[in-house]
Amino acid sequence: MVERGAGRHLRTSFVATLLSAAVLAGCASPSPHGDELYRSAREANLQFKGTVAGVLRHLSNASWQVQEYGDSPLDCADGYGFSLHRTTYEGWMLRTDALTTVEEAAAWLAARGWTTSAPTVGGGGAVVEASDPSRSIAALVIEVHDGEGTADAIGVGATSGCFEGDAEELKALLYPGYPDRLSVHEPLPLVEQPDDAPVFGFTRDGRPR
Repeated sequence: MVERGAGRHLRTSFVATLLSAAVLAGCASPSPHGDELYRSAREANLQFKGTVAGVLRHLSNASWQVQEYGDSPLDCADGYGFSLHRTTYEGWMLRTDALTTVEEAAAWLAARGWTTSAPTVGGGGAVVEASDPSRSIAALVIEVHDGEGTADAIGVGATSGCFEGDAEELKALLYPGYPDRLSVHEPLPLVEQPDDAPVFGFTRDGRPR
């Protein structure tokens, strides 16, 4: 397990670029609607976030900064998917170098049935990509930067598989008033622990669901 310490905020562009290229496939009809769509999407989102939370917990059981929460549905083929991104907090430090951390993460994933790429090094960090269709993970990217003890950071980004349903209809179910008169709601978390209960949409009076 990676330990806590001093560090810096990880820039999100590299992971986001990799995730934008992930292929989301596997949707079919008929598609669910209304309450059925919300229930099926919530189940899919919980599985997606729960799977990624296991990876985060392995890397660090400390708090993670939320760069992309992962509840807003994205269009994919004939359905929707999810994407999230987490980074370690300011003041965090690796217990070893970036490449070793990535190699250990890749081995941990492979031992649990994930398909992993060979770790790569560049731009002052190391990266490993992975996927596991059985867990509905189309792409997982772990990017680690070390700064000789002063600027360490890990970024974890993930894109789900594609699920049956209309992304725009689901957004309206998650965010009352979408798209024209979006209701005011409580803010999504900016920091979270891997085991925190996920939020998936809001009630009409703005409370998390």
